[in-house]
Amino acid sequence: MSKLTVCMYGAASDQIDKIYLDGAKELGKEIALHDFRLIYGGGASGVMGACAEGALTNGGEVTGVIPSFMNNFEPIKKDCTELIQTETMGIRKEIMEKNADAFIIAPGGIGTFDEFFQILTLTELGRSQKPIVIFNCNGFYDDTIALIHKLISMKFIRPAVETLFTVCKTPEEVIHAIEWLTSQ
Repeated sequence: MSKLTVCMYGAASDQIDKIYLDGAKELGKEIALHDFRLIYGGGASGVMGACAEGALTNGGEVTGVIPSFMNNFEPIKKDCTELIQTETMGIRKEIMEKNADAFIIAPGGIGTFDEFFQILTLTELGRSQKPIVIFNCNGFYDDTIALIHKLISMKFIRPAVETLFTVCKTPEEVIHAIEWLTSQ
């Protein structure tokens, strides 16, 4: 069996609480120790950079995918195993989606929410069957999950949507969920 490739979406900001950076670094370490490949947005800072660093430090394979214009917004992690530069954010997301066997939604900002809701929508529409695991580090996604439940109760979203993702609190739970979900 070939190695699983997990796509991690997460924040680029280094201004966030250290608990999220530490959680992301531990997530990267677990990804490497379980012999998964990591594909992510290619940034050197924030949750993205911490996860990539955790994987690389522990012998993991890391592919960064980043639009060339992003170096004006955030530092690029140049020591990735592979670095793919794209023209647009759309192409970046397409490459990550195509090459991933599963998705981890780590704490992040509007870009992470965009990526999460895009892959969730594609899954609901039957365009993707790849597992989605929310890394709910320090309760980061509690309000988002509550909003999804509210929208279900208001009939804006079908009830089945809440079955399309798994919520985990620790990096170890994330890895175990991916292992179980990809073996089904």
